[in-house]
Amino acid sequence: MTPTNSIRKFFAECFRNYLDDIRAQIPEFPIEYRYPDGNPVRPVLPIADERKEIILVGAFPSARFERRNGKLIPVGDNLSPFGQEKYFDGQAIRYQASRDILDEHYFPKLEINANDVWITDLVKVYLFPDKHISNCRAINPAIAYTNTHGLFPEIANASYGWLEKEIGLCQPKFIITLGEVVARVVSKDTKTDTSELLNGELRPISFGNLESHIAHLGHPEIWRRNTNNWRMKTENAITKLAKQLRENRNNWCEH
Repeated sequence: MTPTNSIRKFFAECFRNYLDDIRAQIPEFPIEYRYPDGNPVRPVLPIADERKEIILVGAFPSARFERRNGKLIPVGDNLSPFGQEKYFDGQAIRYQASRDILDEHYFPKLEINANDVWITDLVKVYLFPDKHISNCRAINPAIAYTNTHGLFPEIANASYGWLEKEIGLCQPKFIITLGEVVARVVSKDTKTDTSELLNGELRPISFGNLESHIAHLGHPEIWRRNTNNWRMKTENAITKLAKQLRENRNNWCEH
């Protein structure tokens, strides 16, 4: 079986079984997981069919939104993790803000071409926060919505096995994670201070027989909000990681 077929087989398995696996581990996760119009929430998977040098791991997908009766509501899945989406939401043109930040502030400084990166999320489905649930209930109160965003750390841990298989298929030389929860789940580090953890330092890591390197950065959403000066911290971390990526590639070329 070629890597491409192995990858497609994994994605098909994940698409079919991911939600049932999460429900089996987390009893609070809803049996019927739907947007207010009744559309099912399903796994959002990478657009990847071959191994890549770098895998970028985000937290969880966003969703497509509409403005209806003055309220912003999620209505459907994104097309891919951090996909470049632009659409009309009923009132204005809407963008995938996190992807725009990656394109403007992360990828160029890291000297990364996004087309050469395996882009994924640790948690494969959109998570409802309370602020969106209240709007959804106003549109369709018949659906029993659950604050799955509040379960994010538990769902992230329950999703680790799927990411481990994904990394095994990608066989990356470098793993870059975005956000604190993803960094702690993937590195199994619960003690390091958050600023130090997300400092862009490239560290060795093993996944089964794969020997790789991993670095943790702040999530683009935290960069955008700039809470506790995370924009400057993340820019410094990106600069550090860019230098280390460059040095590693130069060493391979010399040998």
